Amino acid sequence: MRLTVCTTIAVLWASHAAAHHGWSTHYDRDAYLTLSGVVTEFQFVNPHAFVYLEIMNDAGEIEVRWCEMQSRVQLERRGIGAEHFAVGARIDIEGFASKRDSAGCELAIAHFQDGTELVLRHRDGEAVYGAHVVEGDTSIVGTWYPHTYLVDAGSTADSTGELTPRGEAVHASFDWATQNPTLSCNPASNIRAWATPGLPTNISRQGNEIHIRHEFMDVHRIVHLDRSQHPENVPPSDLGHSIGRFEDDALLIETARYRAGALWAGRLNTADLVTTEKLWVDPEGLLRLDWTATDPAYYTGTQRGTRTFIRTDLELSRFNCQPGIGHAPTG
Repeated sequence: MRLTVCTTIAVLWASHAAAHHGWSTHYDRDAYLTLSGVVTEFQFVNPHAFVYLEIMNDAGEIEVRWCEMQSRVQLERRGIGAEHFAVGARIDIEGFASKRDSAGCELAIAHFQDGTELVLRHRDGEAVYGAHVVEGDTSIVGTWYPHTYLVDAGSTADSTGELTPRGEAVHASFDWATQNPTLSCNPASNIRAWATPGLPTNISRQGNEIHIRHEFMDVHRIVHLDRSQHPENVPPSDLGHSIGRFEDDALLIETARYRAGALWAGRLNTADLVTTEKLWVDPEGLLRLDWTATDPAYYTGTQRGTRTFIRTDLELSRFNCQPGIGHAPTG
């Protein structure tokens, strides 16, 4: 593991980088900008923090600008607190311009007055994440962190599935930029929860139940090992109802009883969605996930993808997402 230190604040361990759908949807990779001004407000919240500042424009007029950054829990792990963006403090920001709001940007680098800096994204658009790697056995029990930063909240190995005519019509009328369920603090689905960059997941066993806790949106799933069928009286939900079994050291999960919604990253689903997940630890100590999703109303075939995770000693924090706060500028 190579230790990476960004001045005195951002310390990462096994760091990984790539582009992210939330960024490329809203921000322009080719429009890099710099802002210098005084902080007027800081929203230190999940899923994304926002800083507002007053700057002097080229015409000598005061403008209010805003910049989005990573979640509060991610910033806190880097040693960032509200004091770094205190109201009245001067700050220099580099970032990428918003595609929809001329006043907005995504913060790439913040230069603080004490000479330190916070690096969240490089000039080429690659984001910076990381976690400490610890030793472990072949058990899936433990805390896990994304091994790679997932493009479009997914993986290059993911398939998208050909849309049926009904699926094409539904997807054509859905605007992911404004109708993304995470804007209302909804995790979307179990598949989406696995794909969140920079946030840990904990797996534990309690008798005949496997508990999967994602820090993202405080998701808590229970996989029932003592059942082979999904009860009819279970109400549909975004995360569905999960049953599972072990084959050797691999956990096989089937999930059904979904509510119609969004599977992940612009892929929608009906209540007929069924997903499978296979979890196991490979010889290199990585947690591996293979998943499939079938939904014949919207897709002609099976969607599938892969994920890999490192074992870490991070403790999960409360995400405590609040609708309407930390999703988009409020003023």
